[in-house]
Amino acid sequence: MAISNKEKILVIGSGWEQYELLKTIKQIGYSIIATHPNLNAEGFNLADSFYVKDSRDIKSHIEIAQSHQVVGIVTDNCDYSFYTASVVASKLKLPFADMQSAIYSNDKFLQRQACEKGGIKQPEFYQVKSLKELETAVNRLDFPVILKPVDSRGTFGITIIQNKEDVEKAFFDAIDNSPSHTLICEKFIQGTLVTVDGFCFKNGHQALTVASRKFEPGPKPITKEIIYPALFSEETNTRLLANHAKVVQALNYAWGHTHGEYLLTHDNEIYLVECANRGGGVYTSSVLVPLLTEINLNEILVNQSLGKDTYEVSTLENSYMKKSVILTFLDFNVGHVIKSINMKEVLDQPFTIRFRTIYSENDMVESIENCASRHSMLAISGKDSEDAQNNLHQFKELLQVQYYK
Repeated sequence: MAISNKEKILVIGSGWEQYELLKTIKQIGYSIIATHPNLNAEGFNLADSFYVKDSRDIKSHIEIAQSHQVVGIVTDNCDYSFYTASVVASKLKLPFADMQSAIYSNDKFLQRQACEKGGIKQPEFYQVKSLKELETAVNRLDFPVILKPVDSRGTFGITIIQNKEDVEKAFFDAIDNSPSHTLICEKFIQGTLVTVDGFCFKNGHQALTVASRKFEPGPKPITKEIIYPALFSEETNTRLLANHAKVVQALNYAWGHTHGEYLLTHDNEIYLVECANRGGGVYTSSVLVPLLTEINLNEILVNQSLGKDTYEVSTLENSYMKKSVILTFLDFNVGHVIKSINMKEVLDQPFTIRFRTIYSENDMVESIENCASRHSMLAISGKDSEDAQNNLHQFKELLQVQYYK
């Protein structure tokens, strides 16, 4: 593996979701020291040196950063990587978000407490560490409730509990997915889940994009489709952007991406679900938000990590989304073995931003258990929501997945 004499940046969690960020680092002219828990991580293809390391392995990342004398540390959309990066940067006296921001991003209970002090509307909630504590919380809240680890990624360990018979199963699933073995139980609020993404620029934080989500029905909340801008009135979208800014202020986030999730009820009340000081996954922060806003957030994030950021943003409300984007997750036939997928044809379409599947030829399609096991992810663009929907329909007409009989 060739060693470059260029200044080096450590990228923690260098997988496919951060590939655009890695490309930006290369284009700017820096060498990449990459880490990821999987040997076949796509980001390793762009790295000058790489290490197979778990993102929570703080000791190893400090040693790697010191041995390569890195001048910056970057990570985008993973809570665990974000926490490790904050610790390593603190140790090496490099620019990054402070550790308190990383703590809030990795502990939903502490985050909720801080937002409660900031007057943020959120569901009634309780911290839970035992089955007995969960039963007590459920009795206070009444069904339905939602149980989640305070510190898991994605939707791992999250269950909507509708009755007493499902409490124990949900508890052990949540505990198994919590590194700290700590959970949060809260009243389930019926409504539309909304994602708001923002960025902490040199002249302050700005909420940038707002999207609405559709879910697969059932106890496991698996996102099936996300559309930008959210299909609400302009007034409602503006309120959602302003609410996100208020949450970011309550948590004192002052670095890089912010990614918040909220519930919008039928009577237009906004409830906090969670808000982290990092970007959203599945291309959200590295591809979709930059595309929607026409702001090169990857370059700005890298410059922040180097202490060289000079970019200032205007404060025009609700004006950052220049087009429409749909991020959707297409299902294949469970139990069948894939013979072929016409990937080149569908990727060549001008409206296809990204299309990726976890399956290749000769793979058997398995059932979807959580967001990480969704069969494919597709990002489609359009000049507005109607155009994007039409392009999505056209994509589905073109896509051909052949199975062995």
